[in-house]
Amino acid sequence: MARNIVVMSNCQTGGLHAALAAMLPDDHVTSLAWLGVEPPGLRTLLADADVWVCSIPRPQAEAIAAEAGVAPRIIVVPTIWFPAFHPDQTPILLRRGGELEGAVGPYHSKICVWGWTHGFDDEAVLSCFRPDVFAALGYFEAWAPATAELRGIFEPTDVDFARWFLPLGRRGAFMLTNNHPRLDALVQLARLVAEQLDADPDLVRYGWEQVLPDGLLASSVVWPLYPSVADVVDLPGAYVWRLASGELIDLPTFVTRSLASYASLDPADLDTDHLEVDPRFPAALGTAPPAAAPVGGR
Repeated sequence: MARNIVVMSNCQTGGLHAALAAMLPDDHVTSLAWLGVEPPGLRTLLADADVWVCSIPRPQAEAIAAEAGVAPRIIVVPTIWFPAFHPDQTPILLRRGGELEGAVGPYHSKICVWGWTHGFDDEAVLSCFRPDVFAALGYFEAWAPATAELRGIFEPTDVDFARWFLPLGRRGAFMLTNNHPRLDALVQLARLVAEQLDADPDLVRYGWEQVLPDGLLASSVVWPLYPSVADVVDLPGAYVWRLASGELIDLPTFVTRSLASYASLDPADLDTDHLEVDPRFPAALGTAPPAAAPVGGR
């Protein structure tokens, strides 16, 4: 008998829904996104649900189900956050509330933001994209702490970290940004859920990465794997940002557009405390514009 399966996550929702629907063709899979607050229509869907795959904490999910008077099987999946491929990327909050939008939407370079708040011009900021600066900022040592943090994110869920993480290690940079997994990462997550729902093993193993569209890749920003950061994880890298529009821009264009997008702002209006309290930034970049220097490809 077909089961009703509700999938609810953040930006991962579309990929999880598509992969689970493919692996469980005899079931009815529906989805909706949770973006910080309970989405309208959730309890209506849960009224007929046999399984609820969600990325909110289990106690919260169980409380919602109890309040709705339903008892679906709950499978908790993690919300993937992994900054090791993109250690220079950061969100910037506005002190009045909300997120700062820049050259590539809500994603910013720590180096660009630091430079702008301390009076660097385009050439001075550009000159800071160097391996020695990255090393001083800890970018080459990001893998171990990011992995430990991600393992902790998986711990309270129903998905085994090692069985998700280890297969992806052979496929390159599996994150498009720090918070947007590539499709293969979502397919692997769906595989581990589908196994718990007794899916056909052949359908679980199938290479859905070659079949399903990658909604995040199609509609959102892709942050580059900087060449010298890529060297550390033995992957190819390049300074190429993909915008949500599909446009590709290089490092000089990214820096110029980023600083231009900040030009009308007051640095005091931005919450950059996480950069200001990090002693590595003044040590590596200084607090006054450096003399411009040629920027190498790495």
